[in-house]
Amino acid sequence: MKNLKRILPLMLALMLMFTLFAGTSAFAAETVKIICPYGAGGVADLVTREYAKAANNVQSDYNFVVENLTGGDGFVANDTFSTEDPMTKDLLVFGYGVCYRVDAAAKYHTEEVDFDISKNVPFCTIDDRTWIMFGAPGSTLEDVLAKAKDGGIKMSGGNPLSDPHLALGTLIAAEGGKVQPIPYDGGAEQKKALTDGEVDVFVGGSPVTVADVEAGTLVPLLAFSDHPFEGFVGPDGEAIVVPCICGDEKAPELNADNDYSASILAGGGGLATHEGCDPAFREDMIEIAKQVWADEEFSGWVEGSLLNNFQKYGDDAVAFYAEAREKAMDAYALLFGE
Repeated sequence: MKNLKRILPLMLALMLMFTLFAGTSAFAAETVKIICPYGAGGVADLVTREYAKAANNVQSDYNFVVENLTGGDGFVANDTFSTEDPMTKDLLVFGYGVCYRVDAAAKYHTEEVDFDISKNVPFCTIDDRTWIMFGAPGSTLEDVLAKAKDGGIKMSGGNPLSDPHLALGTLIAAEGGKVQPIPYDGGAEQKKALTDGEVDVFVGGSPVTVADVEAGTLVPLLAFSDHPFEGFVGPDGEAIVVPCICGDEKAPELNADNDYSASILAGGGGLATHEGCDPAFREDMIEIAKQVWADEEFSGWVEGSLLNNFQKYGDDAVAFYAEAREKAMDAYALLFGE
């Protein structure tokens, strides 16, 4: 009996430890890595981290973490992702601009592509941005257009043939001018190039520019959209409405007879799974994406950052990417004078 009294507490303690261990194991969240091809502090990075935070808040089966894998303006991450085992439960921030460049490389041999982009399959959109051209304080759209026609302008906001370059380059080509894109690593360096006078304009998205516009260090000159862009506030608290390139409210500095709609391209991107991944995993990711967009904290952040609440899922997301890529090829044809 004395031995039993000694053994019983030990058995109870062991049972409790086993129960706690079994419970922890049963409910341990599976880690899903989201690979972001762009540097910390840029629009893609900011959106991805907000998405991961929201995804972790709305469910407990998966733990989402973000890893930045930069290089080649998105090519390094896409190459790495496309060569992973399809059953690897990683996700890719799949930018439209990378797709555009791959398509241009295939048709115009503009650059070498060593990966199969078809192995990256989008399942949702999370980053829909309006491209905006910014100038330094004191600059005007009229001045920029005049300089583009008289020798050309320099721009930051992406590598040559990136989607910002494609948007601006197509418009300036229609105006009879020239654009030279100067590559910089990330949004901070791209903005600094403008304020330091190394380039004439910066083409970027709203989340990384709202504070600069309010401080007066960047001036929004033109929105690549069919309607004026609203939401910016100037140094004196005044609302700033950015003129657009098409429609009834097209910027008056642009040629009234020209059609600039080819410059309105899908900007940003979404998330992709591997081709051939576990179908159940892909379905889980689609459902979580819907929950994230339904979360007011995420959707509110998107709208507060002046991004667009634009949602496509599953096959609809795949179809939208195809449509965006087709329109981009039309823009490349104009840029290359075809």
